[in-house]
Amino acid sequence: MRNLYNKNLCLFLLIHFLVWFIVPLVRQSLPLDSVEAITWGRYCDWGTNKHPPLSGFPAEWFYQLFGQMGIYLLNQILVLIGFVFIYKLAKCFLSEGKAVLAVMLLEGVIYYGFSAQEYNVNVVSLALWPLTAYYFYMSLSKNTLSAWIFTGLFAGLNMFNKYVGGIELLCMALYLFFTVQGRAQFKKVGPYITFIVFLAVIAPHVWWLYQHDFYSFEYLMGRTGNSAQTLGAKIWAHFFYPVKFLGSQILFALMTVLLFYLSYRRDEKEENSLPKDKKQFLFYMGILPVFLFAAVALVSGSKLKSMWGFPTMYMLGIVLFAYFPYKLSEVNFRKTVKSVYVAMSLFAVAALSVIIFNKSEKINFPYQKFAQDMSYAWKLHTDKPLKYVGGEIWYVANLSIFADAQPKPVPAMRPELTPWFDKNDILSSGALVVFPSKSSYMNLKQSNPNMSEPSEYKLEFKNRIGKLKTKIIYYGFLEPMTEVNHD
Repeated sequence: MRNLYNKNLCLFLLIHFLVWFIVPLVRQSLPLDSVEAITWGRYCDWGTNKHPPLSGFPAEWFYQLFGQMGIYLLNQILVLIGFVFIYKLAKCFLSEGKAVLAVMLLEGVIYYGFSAQEYNVNVVSLALWPLTAYYFYMSLSKNTLSAWIFTGLFAGLNMFNKYVGGIELLCMALYLFFTVQGRAQFKKVGPYITFIVFLAVIAPHVWWLYQHDFYSFEYLMGRTGNSAQTLGAKIWAHFFYPVKFLGSQILFALMTVLLFYLSYRRDEKEENSLPKDKKQFLFYMGILPVFLFAAVALVSGSKLKSMWGFPTMYMLGIVLFAYFPYKLSEVNFRKTVKSVYVAMSLFAVAALSVIIFNKSEKINFPYQKFAQDMSYAWKLHTDKPLKYVGGEIWYVANLSIFADAQPKPVPAMRPELTPWFDKNDILSSGALVVFPSKSSYMNLKQSNPNMSEPSEYKLEFKNRIGKLKTKIIYYGFLEPMTEVNHD
């Protein structure tokens, strides 16, 4: 039986990897978050204008090594790392067969396939949350120095990737303070070593935040801001946003719950014999995170993005098997495995349909032609090298990566958003400026009189079945300050 389980797990990992690596290759352009991550890895040091910098480094490395397909390769490597450590964690609570299915059933959570096509901080979280939880459990149960060190390392990297990774760290802290086994750890040296390692990992980013007035927090606050104006609307937001967030997580995980139920109803039920300390760990690390997100919205009335729940489902399979135990037969195991592949096929077909038939600019962007045309427009305007591009991040990031000159990106043409560049050099070098609307361009021009009048560019792109779509965007030039002053 063990051989049966191991073979199925290895086969699943391979098939999942191949399917979700190949599907996004049908896209004609990299996703926005992916091209943005590449620019972070290329130009940022210890911080970005949105998130901590960790996700940018591997994005740039894999792009340099493998080109665009390297980004999709990186996605699935991260997902597989997460799967492996979910399996290792599951074996601490479940039998071998159930541990394998606890991983495979996650195919029904859209975060692990459909949504993991687009490399971003959320995909990195799919690896870091299970890594942190696994070594935290090893620290609690084995009390080895290496486990405590790895807990601090991955907990630090989790925060070094995305601020909301702090939710998992909060769950760990709550477990330590509010359970008997957790409080017993404070008599050991391990937790303090973990904390020291954690601080060492995040210290460069904290110092960077201090040097730059913590301005990347503005992005986080902007994403959670409550725009409601009336008192009634603000009060309603405290109830609406947490319910909406929880509802979206249930919807995104519904296929996994359905697959588990189909398996659960086939075999004889068992009494729940899991020890109290293990149940507590599963509650604090596997159930509590999603409710803490909702609690933040409940208390603050803040709008939570559904995608912030990305990593919180990592223990869903483990929790289902642990709280609803049954005797897993070989026949039921095989049927459940088949059901998983049916779910994978449905999601893969849906993803391919979106890519093939969707006329979205973000999927079908003609990045090479666009980069060539914009570079040519710059050459017609001046014989100076194209050193900077500014404006809408989608166009700016693509130009930064694919234009021959590889100009440096200045999002929104606001140098304060790119403190890793010299503002004076941007102003003295000039820049190509691109926006999706004339009004956006003119709004910027009001505060930058040395910008040229905008020109129209007809952007044409086709989806995979040849449906043509056109869009007018606007570009112009930020003249070098030396030339403006000279005039």
